[in-house]
Amino acid sequence: MQEHWWGFAAMPEGMDYPYCGEDDPMTLVCQFALGEGMVYVFANLDYFFGDLEAEGGHLGEWSSSLFRVLYSPTRKGLHEHKIRYADGSSAVTAPREISGYDSHILSSPTAWTDELEQDFPGYKVLVQLEEDDALGLRFYDCGSLFFLIRPADLAARRFDRVRCVLYSY
Repeated sequence: MQEHWWGFAAMPEGMDYPYCGEDDPMTLVCQFALGEGMVYVFANLDYFFGDLEAEGGHLGEWSSSLFRVLYSPTRKGLHEHKIRYADGSSAVTAPREISGYDSHILSSPTAWTDELEQDFPGYKVLVQLEEDDALGLRFYDCGSLFFLIRPADLAARRFDRVRCVLYSY
């Protein structure tokens, strides 16, 4: 299955799509291959896409109720979870292909390197999400959303231990 930012998540049978509450599906940030498996990164981003009435993330570390990072050990038998509005139209942003691993995934040092190292010693950036004017995605003023993981947890595929933090200038 194709790696991509946004779009519908292609997940194996039996893996539940994450929600914030009963009727609020989380946004797929990206899905990417890791070994023989697939990693899925989700977050509650409605507010940052312009729904100012939406509850959700804030500056600093996010609670686990606002994001999920899931892992499937296989990429076989995946099917798309199509999230749609009542009128049948797509409720997700159109997918963007990930070609190889771009600067957002398993990323190199960022403008926030010093703060991340100080606030989360021993953690590395798994996914870094930047503002995107074309999508209308804004994290306050020049913000970045980080999904962090310890190298040992990455090696053990312990994505339940990922931490999510939002920094902004």
